[in-house]
Amino acid sequence: MLYRFRDRAAIVLVLLSVVASACSPGPPAPSSPPAASLQSAIASYLKHIANDDGFSGAVLVAKDFVPFASAVNGLADRQRSWYISTQTNLNVGSIAKLFTAVAIGELVDAGKIALGDSLSKYLPSYPKAMGDRITIAMLLAHTAGTGDYLTDPGYARVKESFGSLDDLIAAVDTSVPAGTVPGAVYKYSNTGYLLLGSVIEKASGRDYYDYVDNEVFGRAGIAGGFLANTEDEHSLRQFALGYLPDGTTNWRSLPARGTPADGAYVSAKDLVAFHRALAAGTLLRAETLRALVLQPLSAGRSPLPITASTWAAAAAGVSVVLAMTETGYTVVVLANVSEVAQPIADHLLGLLRGA
Repeated sequence: MLYRFRDRAAIVLVLLSVVASACSPGPPAPSSPPAASLQSAIASYLKHIANDDGFSGAVLVAKDFVPFASAVNGLADRQRSWYISTQTNLNVGSIAKLFTAVAIGELVDAGKIALGDSLSKYLPSYPKAMGDRITIAMLLAHTAGTGDYLTDPGYARVKESFGSLDDLIAAVDTSVPAGTVPGAVYKYSNTGYLLLGSVIEKASGRDYYDYVDNEVFGRAGIAGGFLANTEDEHSLRQFALGYLPDGTTNWRSLPARGTPADGAYVSAKDLVAFHRALAAGTLLRAETLRALVLQPLSAGRSPLPITASTWAAAAAGVSVVLAMTETGYTVVVLANVSEVAQPIADHLLGLLRGA
């Protein structure tokens, strides 16, 4: 079943269930290579992708976390002729929400957060009438009723200069409309994940970026992270710029740094490492992973864990798909051009179906 959600800034989070039931994650099984016919079909398709002028990015397919097929094409910086590889960091847009959700789960495992806790417990300055009713689980699942900070005038004023998460939150409206019933209706919310970032800071006693860099990225073996969108950082880390159809970059539209809702930089290899860390229990206990519900539930179905879904994000100069299946496959498509990742991922998942 396919769910597609779009906010007004055209950042999309797509959740495609790829298994019929939620199985418990466990230690990664020993790697067994895919059938030769499947490898051949994927290799043939990726050879075409690697020569497609319309694609700029990296594709990586792994079985039991061992990559067996890849394709790269295009430039991370066209002026400097930096070629993209499977180790190039690209902007993954709303996929950043997964990292925030995992950080919440880690603090659940540490006994510092409960998913049923009210927002007021961590942010007592939030309007009490709603803060007492909104839970951490509602913020994760986009049912709290919070809105989209990306369209807030305050965000435009501070996006290039905020130095901390507190600075950003102070500049935007994080409230919910009068009459909202928290938990009643799904409404995709970037603002809700800003608030989750603040909850992480209050519960851990650490800066959000420090916590996620060390406790999520570091533990998962992710070399990228919430890199600053500065020329110095770009020159040092050689992360990919996003390109628009007219050949210009998305540089001027980016904030000073990504946020708990959007804009981390990671590589294709990083995302395979992230899947492995989740499946192995390196980051979260199995029961906590299952409890992190980030999407509406279908009637009569149990919630699927993060590792049983395909996640996608799209924005100007950003196109990403991360598919994690409990049959041991990881499919990563990262692009620094718009609207190209989903068709590639759909084709690869079609080839893998039944494997």
